Amino acid sequence: MTSYGELPAGTKADILEYLTKQELSARSLAERLQVSSAAVRQHLAILEALGLVTRRKVVTAPSRPTHLYRLSVQGTRVFPKRYDLLLRYLVEELLERHGIDGVGGILAAAGRRLAERVRERLASADERTRWRLLVDWLERELAWRADVTEEGPGARRITIHQCPFLDVPRVHPTVCGAFFASLVCTLYGEVPVEHGPAGAGPACCSLLVSEIAAPR
Repeated sequence: MTSYGELPAGTKADILEYLTKQELSARSLAERLQVSSAAVRQHLAILEALGLVTRRKVVTAPSRPTHLYRLSVQGTRVFPKRYDLLLRYLVEELLERHGIDGVGGILAAAGRRLAERVRERLASADERTRWRLLVDWLERELAWRADVTEEGPGARRITIHQCPFLDVPRVHPTVCGAFFASLVCTLYGEVPVEHGPAGAGPACCSLLVSEIAAPR
């Protein structure tokens, strides 16, 4: 299956683009692309194997079934989206209503909720594996690029690349820190967490977590 955000090139990309708007048959796609139906079916078979499209059988004439193709959930994910802009507007509205402390509390609660979704997967793993599983989960489920490095005995630094709160300057990094610290503390208990910019670039944030214990 293709990785998150990896858009196939050429005709396959054109097919996916058409399918963002409506279900289409191979023949309809061939007419739009000005290629043969056989060529389109070959591309569709590959896209279906990658999990990017699905199909359903319909009957358009007596005894003449055909297939309509549509994007799968995975297929919709390969197209870029501006969720960062939506997040900015939402947080700005929350700031007007609740102030920075209130927004920090709301996003801390969101961090706890997110941690609950991954807690069971980490419970039986050793300490080093737990961090790798957490990073893998953040990348797979949320498309947040992250990595973990050792910072001495019992300490780990998590670097979040392309921080989702970066475009909300009125709350970044205060609210960003509340969110990620809550996520980590829900998993590992009330451990010291220091939040700050990462040296990897201006769009990155990091958390220094020390006195690590087993997940609760």
